[in-house]
Amino acid sequence: MPADETSGPRHLRRNPHGRHLAVRRGIGLYSAAAVIAFAVVGALLLFSSHGPRTLTVAESGPSTQRGDDRSADSDRRASRGEERTGDAPSRQPSPTASAEAKPSPAQTTAQPPPSTTTAAPSPRVIAAVGELTQAEMNNAVTIIRTGQQLGLPSRAYVVAISTALQESHLHNLANSNVPESLNLPNEGVGSDHDSVGLFQQRPNWGTVAELMNPAEAARRFYNALVGVDGWQQMQVTVAAQTVQVSAFPDAYAKWQALAEQVVTAAAP
Repeated sequence: MPADETSGPRHLRRNPHGRHLAVRRGIGLYSAAAVIAFAVVGALLLFSSHGPRTLTVAESGPSTQRGDDRSADSDRRASRGEERTGDAPSRQPSPTASAEAKPSPAQTTAQPPPSTTTAAPSPRVIAAVGELTQAEMNNAVTIIRTGQQLGLPSRAYVVAISTALQESHLHNLANSNVPESLNLPNEGVGSDHDSVGLFQQRPNWGTVAELMNPAEAARRFYNALVGVDGWQQMQVTVAAQTVQVSAFPDAYAKWQALAEQVVTAAAP
């Protein structure tokens, strides 16, 4: 006969609710396991969603530090470069210098070939003749060249040189009585009234500057000479006196031979 379900030893007793209790216990265990599983899954999900972001932040520290180190190294290299730049000039041309060095279109235009025209020779120096100095000879040559430019014959040169020899001995003289003449190029200082220059011409002949210019003074003498009727047939001294109206009308005659010698040398 089976043991009483409510009597006998406890472990031998049969509990009518045992099956239901076991079922409830199994369900409770499964529920606990499910809760644990859900908790683990939830933790894993939480770790997967927040973990990488945390790791990224954690790992970004060394990376940022390395970037800062590289930036500091770059700044130090730039500083050293600036120090070297301050110590020695840069060999690289600046943009401004390159722009300035670039030739303009006008500069790059082909230049015309050099002229092949022969330059006019400088006036030939005629050596002094007779008793003249070279400076006196030069003034005589100026008188001759001026007459040639005016198209006058050689006799006019002889008259003019004879006159200048008598008046100044072919010196371009200033005058102590004419202060302006002292400030102009001269070859000595005279004192005869207000006469100046090679021909000792007075103010009625022109300005002081004009009369102190040997070529201009000669031109003015020639203009007066050619205004004398028959001057070419006159004796040299008479022609000169007619122009100069000197107090010594025959004084020019003694210079005629030397004047002719000068003309022969300078205007053959």
